[in-house]
Amino acid sequence: MRSPRAWSYVTYLASALALLGACPPSTATTTDGDPTTDAQTQSTETAGDCPIGDLGCPCTQGGGCNPGLMCSPDQTCIGDDPTTTDGPTSLTSTSSTGGESSTTIEETSTTAPPVPCDPADGNPNPDCMAIDADQPYCSDSLVCGGCTVLPPDGCAIIDPSTPLCNPEDGKCVECTLDDASLCGGATPACNPATNACEGCFEHSHCPETACDILKRECFPSDRIMYIRHGSSQAMPPHCTDTVPLGGTEEAPYCNANLAIAHAQSEGPSSGWTFKFLEAAIFNSFHGSITAPSVQVDEPISYAFVHVGEYSQENASQHQHTQLQSSNPVINIGANITAYVDNFAVYSVAQSDNGVGVLCQSNSTVFLDDSFIRGTRGAGIRSFGCDLYLRRSSVYSSKTEGVELNCAEQHCELHMVNSYLTDNQHFQGDGGGGIVAENATLDINFSAILGNNAEVDANDPAARGDSIHCIGDNVGGMIRNSVIGRKPMGNMSSIKCDIQMLTVKTSLIDSDEFKDGNSKKAGETILQYFQDNLITGARPIDPDPGDTQEEKDQLDPSDLDLAMWEKGDPQVDFDGDPRQAKHMQPEPVGADVLAKP
Repeated sequence: MRSPRAWSYVTYLASALALLGACPPSTATTTDGDPTTDAQTQSTETAGDCPIGDLGCPCTQGGGCNPGLMCSPDQTCIGDDPTTTDGPTSLTSTSSTGGESSTTIEETSTTAPPVPCDPADGNPNPDCMAIDADQPYCSDSLVCGGCTVLPPDGCAIIDPSTPLCNPEDGKCVECTLDDASLCGGATPACNPATNACEGCFEHSHCPETACDILKRECFPSDRIMYIRHGSSQAMPPHCTDTVPLGGTEEAPYCNANLAIAHAQSEGPSSGWTFKFLEAAIFNSFHGSITAPSVQVDEPISYAFVHVGEYSQENASQHQHTQLQSSNPVINIGANITAYVDNFAVYSVAQSDNGVGVLCQSNSTVFLDDSFIRGTRGAGIRSFGCDLYLRRSSVYSSKTEGVELNCAEQHCELHMVNSYLTDNQHFQGDGGGGIVAENATLDINFSAILGNNAEVDANDPAARGDSIHCIGDNVGGMIRNSVIGRKPMGNMSSIKCDIQMLTVKTSLIDSDEFKDGNSKKAGETILQYFQDNLITGARPIDPDPGDTQEEKDQLDPSDLDLAMWEKGDPQVDFDGDPRQAKHMQPEPVGADVLAKP
């Protein structure tokens, strides 16, 4: 039996054939023998120009079809049994002329209607492809369609390299999100946009090490360095502070910077995975990570991961996932690509130099499944460095959430399924969600909420609370996102050149960028989202509004503004699945409401 999804392809094809005139003309006659009145006498037995019972046309009320056809679950006649029977078939129809009813007996052909394809011609079928290239397969019941009309092993028989049927588009593919069994080796990941096995793009694709995402390659397994924060004089398990005698799981280095020095002891080399083990001393957290600049023609790659997997909420309770320092916590020099996966980053500095991530020109930092919280300086400060935030958050910095100082070298900020929340202003040091100069913003399914750049709402030179662009060289695209500044903040939420920066299919509080979006007051927008005092993530509140009056003013449809496109994330910030249907609405921001 065909799956319910398979019927949709059959129905689509049958409808297309009807529009193309594939339904054969009726041979029935009226009682007066005048063929010109046939359409009138068939008024209750036709659907438009498609005679009931014919191929691609509606079934009779009793679920019948002409010989050689069968009625599908959606009450459309489709090809099934190609054999025919002898003898006339009669249908009774009622017509009305001049207010009087009359009954007519019509005779139909005893031969089944023509079929759109012949399975003997093979698959993909030339007749089907001539009708519709997207419906290239011929079923055993002589009907063209996508791969869902084939037997369960039909795709594998046609081409063993694409053995799976993808019901989303009806194509035979190499892999799907549900079955990536053919993926492995150099191509361990199934790309949901292409349904093909490709190089890695998540660290989970490389469980032994990590993924060099820009190169789409797993880090080599012979370049792993282990770190256990502690003292070489402490009780076992010991760590070592002697370079280059450590780095093994049995003799890990006492901090990350010793391991980095080992990796560079014979000159800059790429592909190192630094694994953090649970600290040997209770309540002892890892300090800073400093990767000095290197002089190389092509940036070298490092990955910083820890042993074990935790949600962000739980990661904050595990010592080997916490990084804190009175200096920049993660300091990435020039010409380095750094992958930071699943860490909690805290700064205990009391000056503007106390930032969560600091990076230099010609470098790239990926922050995956991590959060930065409570820094005195910016959460992230870039001097010509490209940034990628994936399922991460920057929360409650005393100044900017993300600061892009890229006047000397253009830089990029990529955010997906991420949050910038409650970043504040410090007199003389600035503040707000994003401050950018000479940069490109690429923000999708993210939330920039509760940020505040200045306290003086009457200052025309004040920064935008959510996004502030310095000069006219900041551009890019923001879509499917939500932007709402802190109440009582600056007069503008987004201060950027509308000719350079595009914002669409988003919920925002900016008059200047309201075209193509939904504009609401920042105070209203914030009511749709909950607080999280650990990570700063702000998921959708299933029961928004504190008072009945507030509840009455809120409309949940305000959130269903995003437009998912193929290649967009399949899941949200915490892994809940999106509907993920091409050009179909989704909730704006980084979160969807999980179904109970």
